[in-house]
Amino acid sequence: MNVIADLIEANLETLVRRFVEETRTRESSQGLKASEIITTLPEYLRVVALICRHGPTPERLETRARLEEAHINLRLRVGATQEDATDEYTLLGRLIPQLWDDLRPEHTPAASDLQCLFQQLEAAMDHVVVLFSGYSMEDRQREKRFLRQLDALAPRALKAHEDAQPRLKPLIDTVVRALEAAGAELFLVERGSTVMGAVADSGHDVPHAGRRRVDAAGPSFLGRVARSEEPLVQAQAHGLSDAEREGLGQQGWSTLLGLRLWPHGELMGVLCVGFSEARPVPPQTKRFLETLVEYLSGIIERALLMGKLHEAHARLATSETRYRLASQVATDSVWDWDLTTQEVTWSGGVQRLLGFAPEETGPTADWWVDRIHPEDRERVKHGIHAAIQGTQARWQDEYRFLNRQGEAVRVLDTGVITRDAQGRGLRMVGAMQDITARRKTEAGREQLLQEAQTARVQADTELGRLNTLLHQAPVALAIFRGPTHIVELANSRICQLWGRAPSQVLHRPIQEALPEVKGQGILELLDGVFTTGEPYVGNEVHVRLARAPGGRLEDVYFNFVYQPLLGAEGLIEGVLIVATEVTDGVRARQRTEALAATLHANEERLRLALEAVDMGSWDVNPLTGEASWDPRFRAMLGLPAEGELTLAEAMQFVHEEDRAKVEQAMAEANMPGGAGEYACEFRVRPPAGDGAKVRWLSGRGQVHFRPDGRPARFVGTALDVTERKREEEAARQRAEFEQYLVGIVSHDLRNPLNAIALGTTSLLRREELSERDTKAVLRIQASAERAVRMIRDLLDFTQARLGEGIPVQCQDLDLTTVVRQVMEEVQMNFPERVLQASTPGHGTRGCWDPDRMAQVLTNLLGNALKYSPEGTPVTVRVQSTDLEVLLAVHNAGDPIPPDLMHRLFQPMQRGVPGMDLATRSVGLGLYIVQHIVQAHGGTIDVTSSREAGTTFTVKLPRDGSRQAARG
Repeated sequence: MNVIADLIEANLETLVRRFVEETRTRESSQGLKASEIITTLPEYLRVVALICRHGPTPERLETRARLEEAHINLRLRVGATQEDATDEYTLLGRLIPQLWDDLRPEHTPAASDLQCLFQQLEAAMDHVVVLFSGYSMEDRQREKRFLRQLDALAPRALKAHEDAQPRLKPLIDTVVRALEAAGAELFLVERGSTVMGAVADSGHDVPHAGRRRVDAAGPSFLGRVARSEEPLVQAQAHGLSDAEREGLGQQGWSTLLGLRLWPHGELMGVLCVGFSEARPVPPQTKRFLETLVEYLSGIIERALLMGKLHEAHARLATSETRYRLASQVATDSVWDWDLTTQEVTWSGGVQRLLGFAPEETGPTADWWVDRIHPEDRERVKHGIHAAIQGTQARWQDEYRFLNRQGEAVRVLDTGVITRDAQGRGLRMVGAMQDITARRKTEAGREQLLQEAQTARVQADTELGRLNTLLHQAPVALAIFRGPTHIVELANSRICQLWGRAPSQVLHRPIQEALPEVKGQGILELLDGVFTTGEPYVGNEVHVRLARAPGGRLEDVYFNFVYQPLLGAEGLIEGVLIVATEVTDGVRARQRTEALAATLHANEERLRLALEAVDMGSWDVNPLTGEASWDPRFRAMLGLPAEGELTLAEAMQFVHEEDRAKVEQAMAEANMPGGAGEYACEFRVRPPAGDGAKVRWLSGRGQVHFRPDGRPARFVGTALDVTERKREEEAARQRAEFEQYLVGIVSHDLRNPLNAIALGTTSLLRREELSERDTKAVLRIQASAERAVRMIRDLLDFTQARLGEGIPVQCQDLDLTTVVRQVMEEVQMNFPERVLQASTPGHGTRGCWDPDRMAQVLTNLLGNALKYSPEGTPVTVRVQSTDLEVLLAVHNAGDPIPPDLMHRLFQPMQRGVPGMDLATRSVGLGLYIVQHIVQAHGGTIDVTSSREAGTTFTVKLPRDGSRQAARG
């Protein structure tokens, strides 16, 4: 029982009436009679009902196609458009389901029946497209093939100033092959202008410098293409003036076809395709060009965007590196205050500065306010909030802060405020410095140094974030001027690091201030920075210093930053050195910050990569089921866009039939001692009430284990592979149908051909036949025999594809006897050709199928005679060893083309075009030969060259049936 077929047949008149009523309301049907609207509709619906009930037999499909063609041709005659015709089949797809709107759920059609109905209507709409546009299924398959080639050759990124010719030339070559043109040239609009420059040419390289340019608004052919919405054709291109040929590099093209690249309504460039001969350009070629250019536009636009992204990422990485180096050099406590959430985080320096471990600091600013000395608290609190609520970008204050022991430490605190477009404070980052000792011993000098630091921050914008942080931090500073590097400025910290009194350092050459560093590379580094003007950053630089007068040399490690200082005329006047001694605590903090920066960079790169390939990702705790899902994966799985969602809750969105498979794959990945790898393809059910089809996802993941073997983390990615699954299923169905059809046709043709063969044999026995009649009967008999051979090949092909290979009946056989018999038969059919045989006197016996061996040799000899010159011999050579016998067939002539060699033994393959029609075959000979040889456990190879000719070599084990069985 088929509900759809029953409903169509029972309500045929109702369907036709509703179809006429709704079609009459459309402009394309105005003035048409009812009979002109209905045409073949009743017969068409009856055939569709038969197909839904009994299946799509060839006869029913042929009848359906004939009725569709009659209806579509009538629509063409009355002036309907392609859209009008396809809308009529869409209307049927809406009217037929209305028949069961009032039925109970158990009486409604099954999903498979509904799919069969829609397949018939979709096939009809494809028929409309073919008849209206002439764009057949073969054209669309060819289009898909070249689009896949463009995808495979697409560059991942193009930088703005990069020579694009090596990256884009393979794409242009693909377009030339797709359109069977002589060549093509690609022009892209240069940024900020209407000038287009040649960037890729299929004929020769286009140099990056001095390339050809043309004005997109000018009178040239390329300019007219840039302003045209449709493909533009220029016949007789040889007669163009110089102004019209502006920008074009090729001179030998007779016909030009151009189309602009126009993504998102903005001119990107122009593609010009040239043909060597004068020719009209059919609509199919123009449409194909539009598809290729649209695809090419998307590829180039994506590559340019990825190039910009890479450049931005490089700039960001440089900026982050500078910030990291500055953080490593600084020894103060850095804090970060989120003004929207009031959360505050402190760097590791807070323990060294105040004695608090990072986990002992409070999560909000209240912890910091509570630790300010009571006499300073209100002033500092009022000042920082006034800065945040005002418009200034910087806050600074000096106050007393209670350390972990409750002692008051005098600190200098500086913060920088980040604001939004409305001026509201979003974030504040600062550094707290311990200036207790400085205030006690160098009050005046500390003020002078602070003013100098403030002046440098305002004057030296080149150092950016690095200088800001350096001037906030209590680092060692020194300035070396002149070729002998006189120490002109130094603070107490640099003197402490060097173990020198200020009088031993100030206004002295570095060789006098630090004579022991000679030969340790420090002076050479200073000379290099002073000469080249390039800054130098060194981490954990080893220096041997005597920190006490007359004392021994000590191994000291410093973090250095050497920054050249420019004078008013841009000349280097000195070098600023920022130095911090690397203690064990500093090393630990540097390792922690480096790991954090690496983790942040890796996570950012992963996020960008997932976005680029349109992947989703997840992160699951296998023990608790807690999980996080990125927005893309939520959209793929149909999860809610917001809110917490455990693994168990997310599994409810997996298709019921695949849920157990996914759970099994995760269980295997979570097994202790395993590799932890997860891979599974599964279906996702559409949300309730959503008419979308089921989608397929491909998941790949990795489980990370604890030291005790328990799973700790499960991370992975997912990719939507719905289209690939659909294409694989469609390809499988097509292959099965093709093989089934070949089998049916070959079997059904044998009976009439046997009758023809018997009839011709009977006629030839009659003596009253004239010579003319006899020749006609012989031609019929020869044609029938050739058809029988083709059918035999088709049957063998079908059995090889659908069964278990070509069957063989092996028996004791002398291969030399078979060779002689076959050569005699072939010689009778080709008396004008020379056949030569070379066989040993003995040793050519084995266990083989005699009929199949004759079939192998007949096919190989037929090929050799067909593809060799008439005046050259064809040679058959037989050789034997203890285990096998070798059969070789050789002919002279042109070698087999290289592009044909790799598919020579594939089915439906023929040799060079232009062969005599009488010698044509279905292209299965060598395919069947290979399968017969393999059924005997043997092999077949071919060698071909112009000097040595072509040789097919068959190697057969003597016990062929057992060899095949073991294989």
